[in-house]
Amino acid sequence: MNTADTFYREAISHLTRTPPDFEAAVPLLRQAAQAGHAESAFQLAGCLLQGLGISADRQAGIRLMQQAAGSGHPYARYNLLQIQESQGMPFNTLMAAYKELAEEGIIHAQLKLMRSLHDGGRHEEALQWAYMAAAQHHPQALYFLAQHHQYASPPDFAQAHLFYRQAAEQDFPAAHWQLGLQYKLGQGTDPNKQLAIIHLRHAADSGIAAAQTMLADLLLETDPQEAIHRLKAAARGGSSDAQVRLAEIYLLGKWVERNTGKAHAYAEKAAAQQHSEALRILGDIYRYGLGVVPDPIKARRYYRQAADKGNIQAHQKLLADIALGNKPEEYAEAKEKALKKQEAEQLYQQAFAAHYGLNRHPDHLEALRLYERSALLGHGKAQTNLGMMYYNGHGTAQNYAKAAEWFEKAALNHDAMAQYNLACLYFNGTGIAHDADEACRWLEAAIRNGHDQPEVLKQLLAQWRQAAA
Repeated sequence: MNTADTFYREAISHLTRTPPDFEAAVPLLRQAAQAGHAESAFQLAGCLLQGLGISADRQAGIRLMQQAAGSGHPYARYNLLQIQESQGMPFNTLMAAYKELAEEGIIHAQLKLMRSLHDGGRHEEALQWAYMAAAQHHPQALYFLAQHHQYASPPDFAQAHLFYRQAAEQDFPAAHWQLGLQYKLGQGTDPNKQLAIIHLRHAADSGIAAAQTMLADLLLETDPQEAIHRLKAAARGGSSDAQVRLAEIYLLGKWVERNTGKAHAYAEKAAAQQHSEALRILGDIYRYGLGVVPDPIKARRYYRQAADKGNIQAHQKLLADIALGNKPEEYAEAKEKALKKQEAEQLYQQAFAAHYGLNRHPDHLEALRLYERSALLGHGKAQTNLGMMYYNGHGTAQNYAKAAEWFEKAALNHDAMAQYNLACLYFNGTGIAHDADEACRWLEAAIRNGHDQPEVLKQLLAQWRQAAA
């Protein structure tokens, strides 16, 4: 064993302690690196870049990373590509180098190609790298393949279910969330409430707010204490669905002591995110004077906002008010508007069932037709899902420009998912001219309007702003 190996092994003995002793390891790594030891140069580069056991020095760290890469160290080569990309070098310029590493079996390079090629619309190439990474049982690749099969045309829910299970076996939170949905809805497997609860609990405990809310709904009848606890956790995280559910619970006094003040507070938080049911609840609070002085003008304003977002109950309340006012022309106009909203919602529900095979065989052609009818009537979620069908080529030829068109319509209806999708199209220049400022504006809107992963979007927003600077 040469001297460099001796220094390296002694350094590793310090790094593998609990906690690691970086200060003791750094001088040993330096001596080994100076003797040409590639792994030591790589480890020391990491210490310098992160300021572990030594003052951070980015330039010295990059030089050592280059030294290790020059000796063929695969992860040093990968990290250098990441550094070059962070400095503004286009992915396409670096793609050949990423492919070389991916072909050598470097899983991070395979995942990078999978994600970047998919984002760039090169889906078949992305799949190739996903299968290679999945062969190494990487949960991100398994989840990617599950999503591919779930949203293929036609979808293969059973195959998606198998890939989700493999990813969940490695405790991948998003896979648990999808399995929870599948077991709840009977998609790709038989419905199973208990298995749904198991997987939703895993997802919820990992911070997926939508899983908290769905889990709470399943637990309310049998364990209301845990259900309320989880709804409160999701509400604290900004979930408008959880806030609305709590508003309803406190307003009715079911499972908890009735508290109109708390109901009002939760409804106001969700209404700030343009949640139609929250706006309807606020209308009820002011209509009936639930913990507040009755205010019919304010009630109508909230009902009107909720009705404009397709809330059928709000339309019915407005119709009742107009009927009491004995204004037949206004009543006829309001009734026609309410019937259109009701038709749009019914069409959307039919389209959603056809799209995702809920209690029936999936049919993308039928889903596309029904989504379009609903979208033309102004249904925001139908517009979003129609955009996704054009984006993925489900039931129609793939058309990014059409996807952008429908995402924009839904985004203007304050649909947070459409705002996020439109932001991605603007940032990547897919189906629409690249515009980083517009991308950031729509991403901010998605965060503001209740996207269920606000913290992830905030991180993405910071990355986009840095890239645009």
